Amino acid sequence: MTGKIVVVLKAVVIHQGRILILKRSGSDEVDAGGWETAGGNLEFGEDLETALIREIKEEAGIHVRVDRLLFATTFFTDPGRQIVLVSYLCGTDEPRVTLSHEHDEFRWATKSELVQYLPEAIISDFTKHGVFALPELV
Repeated sequence: MTGKIVVVLKAVVIHQGRILILKRSGSDEVDAGGWETAGGNLEFGEDLETALIREIKEEAGIHVRVDRLLFATTFFTDPGRQIVLVSYLCGTDEPRVTLSHEHDEFRWATKSELVQYLPEAIISDFTKHGVFALPELV
């Protein structure tokens, strides 16, 4: 059996000590109405950081600076599809978000709000890789 590997780039975008989270559109095929961090798929030929900046601009209408790699992990969405997830710490001076059709809502969330909104898998990754301990967060 031949499987497919998809590289997904995600950002912990921080502005004034809070992290940007987005609520997926209610009509989305995957995790409709679920909360997530900004990001998306790497397209063939793209540089990782360039792709991440593009995805955030498309989804949230803001420009970010990529500060550093936070963590990478992998998981299967089904037996024939593996996701390689690469997460970066990013910052922005642009608090005004303009959502694409992919998302219905956004929040600049505190650490305690992240636990209320994000799914357990993301909370687990954030805990395991020290995201909640970042000095930039309130």
